[in-house]
Parts: sequence; structure tokens; C-alpha cells
Amino acid sequence: MYYGWRGKIGHVCPAIYDTGAYEFEKILPEGVITVTVTLNVQQLVVSEFERAAAIMIEGAKKLADEDAGVVITGGDPLITMQGVGADKKVIAEIRKLTGKPASTSITTAMDGLRAVGAKRIAIASPYTEERNLVTKKFLEGNGFEVAAVKSLGITKNVDLTRLPFHTSYQLALEAFRAAEGIQGIYLPCARWAVVGNLRPIEEDTGACAVSSIQSMAWFGLKALGIHDKITGYGKLLESLS
Repeated sequence: MYYGWRGKIGHVCPAIYDTGAYEFEKILPEGVITVTVTLNVQQLVVSEFERAAAIMIEGAKKLADEDAGVVITGGDPLITMQGVGADKKVIAEIRKLTGKPASTSITTAMDGLRAVGAKRIAIASPYTEERNLVTKKFLEGNGFEVAAVKSLGITKNVDLTRLPFHTSYQLALEAFRAAEGIQGIYLPCARWAVVGNLRPIEEDTGACAVSSIQSMAWFGLKALGIHDKITGYGKLLESLS
């Protein structure tokens, strides 16, 4: 027996792998681990996103070579800045190159929102308003109705790790209250603390909450054929079993 004996989820991480590593570990069942390469994005600006996007596929290939059973590229901005349909192209390229099931973080989030029946949604994000409007346009181009967007305006990546634990909960509730009829709340970004707040967000709003780490774990486990009962991290993961 060895670590990852049930399966390995390959994760192309755009930034330093700290908060995301901890949140994956909280969610994933025994015998499942993440295998990761990082693209070292430190400033949340277009030039950094473009540099990282250019080497993203290379990172995916490395993960497949390290026995990842599924490959997921993180970093919504790397995809959304390229416009609607960019995720499908990246996924197709990774599948062709590696022969593995593949997705992107924004794709797993959209698939997750659809799985819980959320079409009218709100975005609660630590990124700038400008960056979040790009995400809004991308989601709307994929059939979602984005009724509200709340932003924190962070541009330095490490500042995401300095946010108090309750920040994502508070921002999600602000986004939910900004419009009527919200069915789902999307909390992008894998570097601020989110997964521990997903259940309280759902309990206090009645809407489904979907985050980057949560939806990547959900997709990865499904792709590996693992359907353990996972509770405490939102309805999406509960739907696995």
C-alpha cells in the first residue's frame, strides 16, 4: 500500500499550493491524494495569467507522467480571459496529450452548479471587480444567469492567505442578499479559506454553494470512480454517494 493507493487527482495549481492543499486534504477520503505542479502566479494581473496559461498544458503532461488518474487545471482567470469555449479547447488538448479524464476549475464549477440545479447564481470572489466581470461574462456565455457579483479587490496572491476564515462566508451572504431568487453561490479561487464555510452558507441562505476546491474534488473523485459519503462541505459533494 502507498499514499494515493485509491487514486491521484492531478492539479495544475496557478499559485503557491498552501490553502488549496489543506482544503483538498480536508475533503478527500482515505487513499486519495492530489499530485500538483504550480505555475507561480504571484500577482493577479493579466500578464501573469498569460504567462501561466502558456505553460499550463506542459504542467498537465507532467502530472499524467506522475500517475495522476485525472488532471484538472486550476485558475479560473487563465481560462475566462480567453473567452467562452476556451475551457473546452484546453480539456480536449489535455485529454489528447495524456489520455486521462480532464477538466478546468471553472468547468468543474459550472458542472457542479448544474448538478445541484443552480442556474440563477451569485458570485462571491476575492478578485477585482474587473476580473469578476470577465468571469460573469464567461458564465453567462455558458447559460447561467449571474444576478449579483461581490468582490474584495485583491491583486496580490499572498494576500488571499491572510484573509480571516469568515471572509468567504460574509461575502457569500452579501452576494446572496444582493438579488432575489439566487439558487447557487459560486466562490472561485483556491487560495482563500472557503470549504469550511460551504455548509453554513447553504444553511443560512438556502442556496447551494460551489467553490473551486470543492468542485475540483467532486469532479476528480467521480472521474476516479470513488463515491464515498462526504458530508460537511456542501450539497455538491454529498451528491457523490
